[in-house]
Amino acid sequence: MYDNLILRWSLGKQDTVLLSDHTDFQNMLWLTKLSIVSFQRWFPKASFMMFYNGNHFQDFVKTLESIKPYFLYSVQYVDQVNSLREGNLVNPYHYYPRGVWWKWIPFRYDINRHEISIDTDIICLGEPHTWYDWLESKEEIIVAPERFEETKQGTCGDFHGHPILRGKKPLNCGVVGHRAGHDFSDRFFEITKSVDFGRTHDSQFITEQGAINVWAYSLAHEKVANHYVLDFQKNAWIRDFVYFMEKGVTIETVHAVTWHKKIAKALGSIFEKRVCDMLYNEEEFLIDILEVVKKLDYFSRRLITRQIGTERQKETEFLFRSGSF
Repeated sequence: MYDNLILRWSLGKQDTVLLSDHTDFQNMLWLTKLSIVSFQRWFPKASFMMFYNGNHFQDFVKTLESIKPYFLYSVQYVDQVNSLREGNLVNPYHYYPRGVWWKWIPFRYDINRHEISIDTDIICLGEPHTWYDWLESKEEIIVAPERFEETKQGTCGDFHGHPILRGKKPLNCGVVGHRAGHDFSDRFFEITKSVDFGRTHDSQFITEQGAINVWAYSLAHEKVANHYVLDFQKNAWIRDFVYFMEKGVTIETVHAVTWHKKIAKALGSIFEKRVCDMLYNEEEFLIDILEVVKKLDYFSRRLITRQIGTERQKETEFLFRSGSF
């Protein structure tokens, strides 16, 4: 099933985690590994790729392979830095890439296959029916939903005032994919020509998401390509997924953005069991989460407990407010 599909991840010199911090990097490797394994469970016929833009490529591969849980299927690795140096990859930007901008080198690996780029902090916890829906649909592009309703600097960086985004609900670049036979990379890199890289802090991180927003909405506006947005309740953020589970929503993926990665790590054994144990049902899963949450630090505990029971009623407005931590 879906043997004409590439699922790809990117890791290396990220702006969201300091590689000099050994513990943080090891935790990031674990989260990356769990993300890949979680999708391997539901897409056994797909091809899996890891694009790496850091140092010591062979050491990275050896370390990632050794971390549990073990891969269910083989992963193809791409050494982006050396490939760029040797001419096997081309830098499509007018600046040397850093952090999240590496994710799009190349923007498209194989035009003859469906291809989805997935952030390393997204875990597939249940059968991804909404992903199947896109694969069976006609939309040329798939993107992740953004939690917030308005296009602001915090969702689109230096592109937040772009005319094409006026009145639009922002998209999240944690998931971006093309249908086989389509390649809209030229449009993306044309958009990035307006990035004044390094001039602002946002240019090094969230502006990349803004570029994806301009890319997707401009293609739709010109009727060149339509984009399919994954259902937010089924593809939720860590700060919301328990809330949706209590409402009876079957969670497909969770996104551990920003500091929520530490919550994903704290719930690591439960998430691993959910990914690897076909008999681990949702009721047991939720009970185990609530038990572990009791032992978390105040802010992590509060992020989860405010989603449930009477606390949910008290803080619904705060839970779904526009803004961020």
